[in-house]
Amino acid sequence: MLERNFLEFINGNRLFGSADRVLLAVSGGLDSVVMTHLFHQIRQPFAIAHVNFGLRGDESDADAHFVQNKAREYGVPFHLTRFDTTAEADQRGISIQMAARDLRYDWFAQLVQQEGYACVATAHHQNDVLETLLLNLVRGTGLAGLHGIAVRQNTVVRPLLFVTRDELETYAREQGLHWREDRSNAEDTYARNRLRHHVVPVLESLNPGLLHTVPHTVGRLRAAETLMREELERSWQAVADRRDDRILLKADALLNLTEPDFRLAEWLKPYGFSADQSARMGQALRNQPGQIFQSATYRITHERDGLLITPLSASLAYSLTVEALPDGPVDVAGQFSLAFAVFDRPADFRPPADAATACFDADRLRWPLTVRPWQQGDRFRPLGLNGHKLVSDLLTDQKVSRPDRERTAVLLSDNQIAWVIGRRLDHRFRVTTETKRIMLVTIRS
Repeated sequence: MLERNFLEFINGNRLFGSADRVLLAVSGGLDSVVMTHLFHQIRQPFAIAHVNFGLRGDESDADAHFVQNKAREYGVPFHLTRFDTTAEADQRGISIQMAARDLRYDWFAQLVQQEGYACVATAHHQNDVLETLLLNLVRGTGLAGLHGIAVRQNTVVRPLLFVTRDELETYAREQGLHWREDRSNAEDTYARNRLRHHVVPVLESLNPGLLHTVPHTVGRLRAAETLMREELERSWQAVADRRDDRILLKADALLNLTEPDFRLAEWLKPYGFSADQSARMGQALRNQPGQIFQSATYRITHERDGLLITPLSASLAYSLTVEALPDGPVDVAGQFSLAFAVFDRPADFRPPADAATACFDADRLRWPLTVRPWQQGDRFRPLGLNGHKLVSDLLTDQKVSRPDRERTAVLLSDNQIAWVIGRRLDHRFRVTTETKRIMLVTIRS
């Protein structure tokens, strides 16, 4: 019966094809030993992979030897690796369990790619689903954390999620299978074990059919999350205004939605922002603009009309020298490029109105020219004005957002600002009726 249900679960979830080679993650414990036997019974091509984490001395070595003998017994390929898990955990500042998980799944992924396996199968079952759900609930989670364990996640499949541990043990004894017992499973060192030994029995006393009702609950939670994701995507389209590499989340549109703070937190997860940061952004939207929030890769500034998401740029501390009239566009620190052209002034010349183009009296410019970010204290004489003005004041007057302020550069001639690039020409370098030659400089993205 278990073998038939096993095959039906695999086919029903389309985990792999009957001719696919599957890599089995086998620890030597009850679950993985039964999984290996079931793969053999349904004649599915497979190989075995075992990780020796070196955490239990001779017992760990004995586990590896036991699993290797299983591979010989079934006549299938065997892969073995060993990690210094404790050293890895100490180096990364994480728990031994987390280090072990990362090490084994990274290794499995390498084997799948190198050896051409269709996927890697792990022996998680319904008890694991319940324990994972409870762990996530205790630690704090959203709907995604209440799924327990997915049947498929990238190249990892879990073909035993339909069965309980008791059912696996009954089958193993009926088939005369032998397995290794990990002594640490009987201890209360880890949170999962404490839940398994003390919490789950209480819950099962309240509902003896708990393990069979959990999959139905998880299914409903997955359906609810699907609906939630669809609504988040729909409302994102209504709120988000994409502008090249930046996104403006319009304040009015966001605050008119139900649960705006929750939506904001979900939207901003992929950009590396925490739930706490998102909550503070929601509060900021109800106050005066100006606050700044930053993740490892993005910055969000509270502007007058909403939250502006921009990628963190590479270092903007550059200074580019243009020695002479270049033949082609000049790249400016990967931010933009400038194209230069010089020609005789036509009698009917009129400067273009495009802010991305500036026209200079070529004979007033002195080579070399310099391009650099504007700096606090920079002054220039804006076109049409008699006096000087701080560049910072110009940007404030033009209501330039903080990200755009940081990207604003200046073109200098003989250490004098000739152009606040893309924003304002200096009056001293303008084209006049006395101009004989014009230099045209154009911004190209």
